[in-house]
Amino acid sequence: MKDSACQLGGGLSSISLLAPDPDKIQSDPKAKTLSFFCKRRPVRIDAAVIAELIHLGSVADSRNVRVCLHESPAAEHHDMIILEHRGRYYRPHRHNRKGECFHIMRGEMGVFGFADDGEVLDAIRLNPGDIYRIEVGMYHAVMPLSDTVVYHESKPGPFLGESDSIYPSWAPDGSDPAAVRAYVSSLLDRLRP
Repeated sequence: MKDSACQLGGGLSSISLLAPDPDKIQSDPKAKTLSFFCKRRPVRIDAAVIAELIHLGSVADSRNVRVCLHESPAAEHHDMIILEHRGRYYRPHRHNRKGECFHIMRGEMGVFGFADDGEVLDAIRLNPGDIYRIEVGMYHAVMPLSDTVVYHESKPGPFLGESDSIYPSWAPDGSDPAAVRAYVSSLLDRLRP
């Protein structure tokens, strides 16, 4: 006898971003990016979900998209599958009580680690299958190098809103496009062989 969950919706762990089952997944209209939260576990992210993520990123005004495998911003641990676009500014920041781990699934991403004074300590390219861990309290920034990058980010929760990230004075705040272009260009120079 087949399990009823397997007969309806492709299995207990299956999700769809294009035809979301409200018992399994919900969107977050208050989020800065197009975001979904998984309401129950287990959750499986497979090639079909990644294809839906990429599709949504291409049709939703090229917005970033994330699937949160946890149920809410208040969860004690956050696992997210994130799609980000090249050409956006992802401001350096740190978390005083959180480290982060990035696992690249598709595309290519630059990751930078900084000293407290802004000195670049690490500048690397990550490709599919690569994993990179940022320590608690370390300034860091990501930079999609391919048109889009899809990666798994894992870190402690909860999300603390504006107080979750601490931004340094030595990096542009994003309000001056010329300053951002110059800063991003200086970081890209660090990635060149």
